[in-house]
Amino acid sequence: MVWIGSVIIATIVCGAAFLVGRAIRAESQPKSPEADRGLLIMGAAVLVWVMWVGLHTGVSATRQVEAGHVAVVYQFGSIVGQRGEGLQFIAPWQSTATESIRVQRHRFEQVQAFSQETQDVFVVATLNYSVSPRAVQELFRAVGPNWFDVLVEPRVQDFFKQEVVQYQTVDVAPNREVIRTAVRDRLAEDLDQWSITVNDLLLDEVDFQPDFKLAIEQKQIATQDALREEERIRQSRAEADQRIEVERGEAEAVRIAAEAQAEANRLIAESITPEVIQFQAVQRLSDKIQIALVPSGQGVIIDPTTLVGSMPGVPDPDDVPVQASPATGN
Repeated sequence: MVWIGSVIIATIVCGAAFLVGRAIRAESQPKSPEADRGLLIMGAAVLVWVMWVGLHTGVSATRQVEAGHVAVVYQFGSIVGQRGEGLQFIAPWQSTATESIRVQRHRFEQVQAFSQETQDVFVVATLNYSVSPRAVQELFRAVGPNWFDVLVEPRVQDFFKQEVVQYQTVDVAPNREVIRTAVRDRLAEDLDQWSITVNDLLLDEVDFQPDFKLAIEQKQIATQDALREEERIRQSRAEADQRIEVERGEAEAVRIAAEAQAEANRLIAESITPEVIQFQAVQRLSDKIQIALVPSGQGVIIDPTTLVGSMPGVPDPDDVPVQASPATGN
């Protein structure tokens, strides 16, 4: 230790000076200048030794423990206690090792695991943890200052392997939250006996071998193509169904129109009588016709006023009754 080396050097140097002064005083006459010089050298040696050792002891014994940390005190290789944060006085022949009791963060860059098909699965995870301040001394004594490498890191690796191997490769990513929770809970339970608290475990990334990722990408592309083709077929089918419905509607409209026309024709046919036909025929005769020949045996009676107009020299039909004679057919 530096303090012990410094004390030894101070003792040697100051002791040699003290012996020189004592020898000078012993060889000199009492109360002579030489005797006084020897006494002065002896006193200076003692004073220098006291100042040297005392100053170095004071500097070496005063330790500042950072906030949020605990100092584990060693004495000749053995743990003899621990000190809290703040200014502490620790014997200069004792050494310290500090440990943080804050929530700490450690990132595992590549945790390698295997799926059910023995495909490589690479996990990047972040662990947030803390140590109980009352357990630091025992943790150092039982495990050592490298307790994280001994206790935490192997468990993280092992637990991830045990959880990931339960899933097929394609199911690892969809179940990453289940895997994360299971590993976190198992880790917290296992480290609790060492007073190590697992605050949280974050699963940052899940990765696979390049050839497997390429196969997955090709499968996704094929799936997307199949979905697009299925959508195209569905759209074509919908368009065909729409055309069928349109044609069906048009056919139905034609049928309804034909039925309506047939009904109208039937009504018209029922409303036409011989008298109506004769009346329509007469209505279409020209007003200049004076003689009309009609078929015999039809019982056709024509109003003479429709055949004979008012002409000079012709008697008024109201004064002379006229009856149309049936034609002979020639």
